[in-house]
Amino acid sequence: MPAAFRLDLSEAGLKEVVSSPKAAELSAKKAEEIAALARGEAPKNKRGSWNMYSRSISVTAFEENGVVHAAVQADRHPLLVEFGWRDKAGRRHAGRHILKGALMKVRES
Repeated sequence: MPAAFRLDLSEAGLKEVVSSPKAAELSAKKAEEIAALARGEAPKNKRGSWNMYSRSISVTAFEENGVVHAAVQADRHPLLVEFGWRDKAGRRHAGRHILKGALMKVRES
């Protein structure tokens, strides 16, 4: 549901809000929610091999110019599952868009 008000901040005010510890905490929390949803929707493997989808997703937080960013990182295997691939015979396997679905669910909540 869209917000019922509009908040206008100056450049200095925006920098102060974005660089606050609460913003960093919220950013990390939302990134972890996205990763958890993606892990839950991911294809499962009974043996738990090393390239299992859920093991290949991680959350990383970093600071740049005083602003803390949180990112959900995926290795090669989840990216192939996300966007699809072609096998050796040239057949196309469609992507499942699991990360995008998790992002949209968190966005809606």
